[in-house]
Amino acid sequence: MSSRDYCFCQLLGWGTLTLFSVISSSFGSLHAALQFALAKLVLMASGLGLSHLWRARLRRQGWLVRPSGFPYARIGAGLFLLAVAQTACLLLSDRVFRKGAFFDDEPAMLAFNIGLLVFVWLVVFSVWTLCYAVAQARRRAGRFEYEKLRLEVSVKDAELRALQAQVNPHFFFNSLNSIRALTFENADAAARAIGQLAGMMRYSLQAGQQPLVALNEELAAVRSYLDMEKLRFDERLQLHVDVDADLGATLLPPMVLQTLAENAVRHGVERSSGPCRIAIRAWRTDDAVAVEVANQGRIATDSSSTRLGLSNARERLALLCGHGAGIALVESDGWVRACVNLPHTSPALEAA
Repeated sequence: MSSRDYCFCQLLGWGTLTLFSVISSSFGSLHAALQFALAKLVLMASGLGLSHLWRARLRRQGWLVRPSGFPYARIGAGLFLLAVAQTACLLLSDRVFRKGAFFDDEPAMLAFNIGLLVFVWLVVFSVWTLCYAVAQARRRAGRFEYEKLRLEVSVKDAELRALQAQVNPHFFFNSLNSIRALTFENADAAARAIGQLAGMMRYSLQAGQQPLVALNEELAAVRSYLDMEKLRFDERLQLHVDVDADLGATLLPPMVLQTLAENAVRHGVERSSGPCRIAIRAWRTDDAVAVEVANQGRIATDSSSTRLGLSNARERLALLCGHGAGIALVESDGWVRACVNLPHTSPALEAA
């Protein structure tokens, strides 16, 4: 409970109690009504002051946050003292503003009424303490929940950074293998490929500083990568791109499509003795944006690949875009299709 909320609840609670007391009473004259109202205003001020001092005492002693439980005896003694003090304030205001009308009763009745007042104020301050304890408990629960969420975000951020740190070496290793094969066939082409690799590494380093990148930027990097691979495979690698124009600003984790393109080359083009098509598509569905990288061929069950890149891409999608995001890898009609699913409710699409 913030200081502003506390002050508002204090004024509302004591003001309502005072107003109810004034309205529920009857008076013989306007003068008597004004005297009674003044007495109740003083009583309201004393209630505000005493409850505020009681709050300070509770906070200083930490009676409501002890792991071993509430010190009921001490709290009960404090509530009794509050009730006595408030009753004394009531009697004092009655003598000042109403000329001691409360003391006109017989001594036995007066003692009974004073005892009854102490009991009533004991109940009032007990209810006040209970409400304050509940508000504090809710505040602590909210703070603990916030700290828990903050810790979960920190853990996810650490996981994400670890996964991103694994992507670049994986990509770099695959690219160097492609260039090594090219050096034996065409030194000039290998030199151009090294230049393209440098540009792609620059992109991967820049993209690594951001959790999400635009689809257009990722596609440009994938095109550069496939152009470099085309130097090695020539006509064996045939690329087709079909992406809706309005999806260029869609955000996704960096290097995800790059990873899928590498797998398409490694498990499609490399294993094919003739032309092999790679198709990249993106389209909007009713509840998601889908981005697909497909290659002609079959899923190799006997591959020695660790599939680290694909596993990392799935985990990064889940961390950044929610559990509804993911990658489905299927084989159909002579094609291997890796489809990235980005739900409309994911942070990636909300930020687009």
